[in-house]
Amino acid sequence: MSSQNIVRIFFWLLLGVILVISTMPAEDAPTVFADDKLNHILAFFILSLMARILWPRVNVVILFVMLMVFGGSIELLQLVMGFGRDADWMDFGADIIAIAMGTLSAHGLNHMRSKIATIE
Repeated sequence: MSSQNIVRIFFWLLLGVILVISTMPAEDAPTVFADDKLNHILAFFILSLMARILWPRVNVVILFVMLMVFGGSIELLQLVMGFGRDADWMDFGADIIAIAMGTLSAHGLNHMRSKIATIE
């Protein structure tokens, strides 16, 4: 199995873990940071970074919108599921900022990788 396939599997697992954690009861959900916005930024930064590295030829706007829809869908699920979660526009805003940061960072990494490949 290639390293890219392993990263792809990790991406889909991460996507699933984010969905599960985001829709479980608030008191049961594990966190990395005490500040909820930082947890959103961490999750969506890594997710968007991986997505852009894995699919560099996909139009960045399409990728951005797809990840944004995922983040917005989580907020809507939290609104309707009734597990002590609230839909929060600020969480969605943190997701969008993190998607932009992750996408831009991955663009830079992809650019560096292509430059290194041409040198070799």
